[in-house]
Amino acid sequence: MVEIKLVISLKFLLGRISCELKRWVRNRYRSVKLEASNIFKSKGVYFKAMRPVIGISTAWSVETWGDTLEHGGYIYCGSYYIFAVARSNAIPMMVPPVPEETNLQEMAKKVIDLVDGLLLTGGGDAKRFKPEEMPPLKVQQPLRYEFERHLIKEAFGKNLPTLGICRGYQMIAEVLGGSIGESIISGHKQKGPGTQAFHGIKIDPKSKFYEICGIDYWKVNSFHVQAVESPPPGFRVVALSDDGVIEGIEAIDKDFFIGVQFHPEELFPVDQVAQKLFLKFIEAANVYRNSMKSR
Repeated sequence: MVEIKLVISLKFLLGRISCELKRWVRNRYRSVKLEASNIFKSKGVYFKAMRPVIGISTAWSVETWGDTLEHGGYIYCGSYYIFAVARSNAIPMMVPPVPEETNLQEMAKKVIDLVDGLLLTGGGDAKRFKPEEMPPLKVQQPLRYEFERHLIKEAFGKNLPTLGICRGYQMIAEVLGGSIGESIISGHKQKGPGTQAFHGIKIDPKSKFYEICGIDYWKVNSFHVQAVESPPPGFRVVALSDDGVIEGIEAIDKDFFIGVQFHPEELFPVDQVAQKLFLKFIEAANVYRNSMKSR
């Protein structure tokens, strides 16, 4: 009888321990989950984990501002690019140009494998050249040019959602077989801030760009002295300025491969169409990310 009672007592004790252990694990799980949620809270805005990662190209101040090699310079991009991507619920990841002795093709492939979208930024407020004496893209920023050339080709081959802005748009055009005009244009470089519109663009109502923007005429900013002369094969012109300058192109057979001459990231804080463009870009990056996960 004593042995039977001992066994029963032991079973009861083990049962209580098991219940208490389960309760502790459950409470601990809730606590850890809450702590994890708090990590992704910033200034009252909740950021979902596993948002798409957007690679953002950068400039090197040695090539843009004339810093010396001895100084080393800075790798940078405008804050508007970072903020527009983050506020569109994606993770911005700056992608620096890499040294010439690096295997650029291999490096570009690895970068493209890491990201869910690519944002090719503008010229970085280059001051090394006078506007009226601006040389070709490759001469302006040779190190950056070579690496971005590989990034663009890798992104295009993988159908990676890509948005090119200003210089980034011109890079898409030139690298993939289009052309940049040799002459310097006038009337397209405003003095006011980028949040102010400067001129209008006419949007092709048959384009994907029109589906994104939802309008056929958009007042945009302007900060360029060079212009795309012809789009690459497989691209079409989707936006023209009032004076006929090509302001936007898109790849016909890609899900989202768009270049614009103006700066939607600077319009983003005040312009709903600019916000739509970034949101659709991030949406395409999310679709791409999910499609890659399912493979």
